[in-house]
Amino acid sequence: MTSSPYLFLASEHPLRAVTDRLKAREAISDFGIALRYQERGPDAPGAPEADWCETGHSIFILAGRIRYTFDDHSVEAGPGDMLHIPAGRGHRHKPSVVGDEVVRYVLTEFS
Repeated sequence: MTSSPYLFLASEHPLRAVTDRLKAREAISDFGIALRYQERGPDAPGAPEADWCETGHSIFILAGRIRYTFDDHSVEAGPGDMLHIPAGRGHRHKPSVVGDEVVRYVLTEFS
């Protein structure tokens, strides 16, 4: 196979623990975009809420259900759903797992 700046060989990148509930496999492109596969586990009872995120994302949910809370509303997404969250304070958000199933998703991250 020919190498290409457009190909992300996920098998060559380990799934690493980011936190006790988040694992990620990541590639940073030469185009300034991060491509990630993530697994987010359910929050433990009494666990602190996630911090606000102001980074932009496009997200494709593979398994499980996730909720994104914004300043003025919340949205839930499940398998096959896609979200696009622009970057910036006006679109800040907090993710949380809905239910007991690990959420598996692919996202791009941009500024």
